[in-house]
Amino acid sequence: MSGTRGNTQVILESKGPLTLRQNDYLATGGEGSIYCVKGMAIKIYTDPAKIIRDGIPDKIKKLATFIHPYVSVPQGLVFSENKKPIGFYMPYAEGEPLPRIFTNDFRNREGFADRDAVKLVDRMRDVVRFAHDYGAILVDPNEFNWLAYLKGNDKPEPRIIDVDSWVLGKMPATVAIMPSIRDWHSHGFNQLSDWFSWGVVTFQVFVGIHPYKGTLDGFARDNLEARMKAKASVFSGGVRLNRAVRDFKCIPNALRDWYEETFQTGKRTIPPSSFDIGVAKAAVTRVVKVITVSGLLVFDKIYSKTGDEAVRIWPCGVVLLKSGELVELRLERIIGKLNSTNGEVIKVDSGWLIADWVNGQVAYTYVNESSLQSELLTLAVKSHHIFRSDNRLFVVTDGGLTEIFFKVMGKAIIAVGQTWGAMVNSTKWFDGVGIQDAMGAMYVIIPFSDKACTQVRIRELDGLKTVSAKAGNRYVVIVAADKNGEYHKIELVMSRDYTSYQASKTAVDSPDLNVALLPKGVGATIVDDGELIIFVPTSGAVNKVSDKYITTDIALANWDDRVLYIRKGEVWTVRFK
Repeated sequence: MSGTRGNTQVILESKGPLTLRQNDYLATGGEGSIYCVKGMAIKIYTDPAKIIRDGIPDKIKKLATFIHPYVSVPQGLVFSENKKPIGFYMPYAEGEPLPRIFTNDFRNREGFADRDAVKLVDRMRDVVRFAHDYGAILVDPNEFNWLAYLKGNDKPEPRIIDVDSWVLGKMPATVAIMPSIRDWHSHGFNQLSDWFSWGVVTFQVFVGIHPYKGTLDGFARDNLEARMKAKASVFSGGVRLNRAVRDFKCIPNALRDWYEETFQTGKRTIPPSSFDIGVAKAAVTRVVKVITVSGLLVFDKIYSKTGDEAVRIWPCGVVLLKSGELVELRLERIIGKLNSTNGEVIKVDSGWLIADWVNGQVAYTYVNESSLQSELLTLAVKSHHIFRSDNRLFVVTDGGLTEIFFKVMGKAIIAVGQTWGAMVNSTKWFDGVGIQDAMGAMYVIIPFSDKACTQVRIRELDGLKTVSAKAGNRYVVIVAADKNGEYHKIELVMSRDYTSYQASKTAVDSPDLNVALLPKGVGATIVDDGELIIFVPTSGAVNKVSDKYITTDIALANWDDRVLYIRKGEVWTVRFK
């Protein structure tokens, strides 16, 4: 390889020369770095000697014959300018990282239902069967090697990546298995150990928690390996699970029986299709901890619509319904409708500005708060993503993060504001914060104040895979997984000028993040059923309030400095007496 000014020159087998630029960079894993160019994913190994040592050229040639719509297989080798193999290329696989499907928040926003989980899991089963029919062992089909494609008429569809790590015949596995999906009761890797790993991952698609998580007497909460070796799964008597864990009844009967037998007894068999009905059995008893009622909180239902559930609340006091309708909470008026699940709404002078995806382009609509008349506004900016921080609106362009301004100058207009540089491919955007992978070095991108935005190097995120994140006033909270498959909550308290921070790290059971962050710098979160935690990140003050009506299955949000939540599609407020 050679490069100038961050560019790398490579040669693609059967395609010819190609320049890899910094903005093409996607991510760095344990073995190499991935770039995305012209619809192709290009993997460059960190150790080029590995290619010859592990027989990668022969493996790539054989994998190229594995034709399946859900499998992203290599199409050819990548060479340096001196003709030495350094990697391979394959079609770019589009989709959401599977752990996002585990979370209730993402499922509610996307309208991802139990029937979608059944279809996705069955198609993942087809992928494993396909690989086995071709004589391959997947070895490490952990949740980060799966994507969920949620577009098109036949959604959801799985996509499996990192197939160069598969074992083919006598060819060795090229990576170690993630401990959280390892079959500790099998020796080596085989088809049945693959099915165990598949079971661990797909169980989380259904219910949102690892089958060996939850609280069980005699086991430390963060000792996953001990639970797996002891066959002490969530089907064990006495396991305590929060209400955020989806009911096991969402799993088809035959498959639920297979999960229980596989995780509890150590018996290894091929799983049934999730479309197999099986024989109905009694529901698994779930232990919920006893809740002490303090009586300090008041709950008020402020909005509900029969047959149309609330799924999201913006800080400007607008709620999104399942139908796509947008309702202003103050006067309970419909102010518009979203075409996609990835739109944003902010409050502007005399109304609201709605940014939405229409036919692959960002469409901007101004809604007058007096007349409720809507006006389509034009802005010719090629955008990849719509991003909001509190009440500021941005789009992600080829140049980075661009702010969108609204003005009334005789008529309503929008204009492009400042652009802050960002690596577009390798940055994931969440609620008020971007997480950027800069060639393996992790940064957060945080808008703050009225017009500022900054990038801050966060070494605590190096080597972790972010699933959920949210930013508020001088505070960022992130849920990410480590190389062992364990999830951690990383909290960052920023200095006033956002140039430095203090970090803390806590082990958590799942990637769900249930927190409301108020503009005044106060947060509210629910970690366990029966307890609302009110905290001030900058001072460290924490107040824990017990109440039986506080459960982990409600979704916290905020309307300005008020704490709201969604329970069963209804919008409620919670406050102290």
